[in-house]
Amino acid sequence: MSDPTQPPPQPPQHGGYPPQPPNGPPRGPGGGPEPWHGQGPYEPHDGGPDAKGFFGALFDFSFRSFVTLKFAKIIYILLIALVVLGWLAYIVLGFAADPMLGVAALILGWIPGFIFVVLFRVSLEFYIAMIRTSQNTAATKAEVERLRNDLTAG
Repeated sequence: MSDPTQPPPQPPQHGGYPPQPPNGPPRGPGGGPEPWHGQGPYEPHDGGPDAKGFFGALFDFSFRSFVTLKFAKIIYILLIALVVLGWLAYIVLGFAADPMLGVAALILGWIPGFIFVVLFRVSLEFYIAMIRTSQNTAATKAEVERLRNDLTAG
């Protein structure tokens, strides 16, 4: 059992740093925020140093460059254009077959196309998130290896 008259043990002071607040950010030697040790702010990238053009990424058999990120916007716009053209064709063909079918296509025909666009958008976001996770993991791995090499060299 500990003696209640003794003050609680204090954490060791490393390098002259002031004691760390219980739930605050780490503090540097002057009491300000701890330095980032060479890390800059996060900046998203489009593939890093291995970024290639469309055909370079398309024929990259090592799959280190991603075509999806470069052309996701174009693919999505083309899909929306195709869905709208399909809906318009369905309306024209509906009126050609029967006026009531054309009215139904005009009023309700957008619903399947809308559902398709939403599902495609979710799928595209999933693929993009997976690619960005892969890129961020590779960048983190490179940074950890650089820091490990700095620590072993110094």
